[in-house]
Amino acid sequence: MAGRLTIVIADVLTVIFVLIGCFFLLVVTIGIFRLPDAFSRLHLTSKSDPIGTVAILVAAAIYGGWSSDILRLIAIGSLLVITSVTSSHAIGRSALNRKAGNLRGGPTPGREEENAAAT
Repeated sequence: MAGRLTIVIADVLTVIFVLIGCFFLLVVTIGIFRLPDAFSRLHLTSKSDPIGTVAILVAAAIYGGWSSDILRLIAIGSLLVITSVTSSHAIGRSALNRKAGNLRGGPTPGREEENAAAT
């Protein structure tokens, strides 16, 4: 009886983490189309994308049980978190230096003096 309860709890936790991951990834997908400039999009993707993916990796670890695959999932999650933040920083720095933050032609947040000079 206790073994069956453990399996049910693991399945419920797996479903919860998959739903959390799918929610965050859906928010990222919608946000990329809805947000006005590159900096807002980068902020959204650098935070929410790793959270969603790591939640799905946690669900895979729970579903798979204790095995050597957990080490691979930990490595994948760690690399994803590190590279996501680092690449977002590099892309944001490049967009700031090129003054290419706003992709729709409106004012760019954080550059009020340049926005005023352009009008």
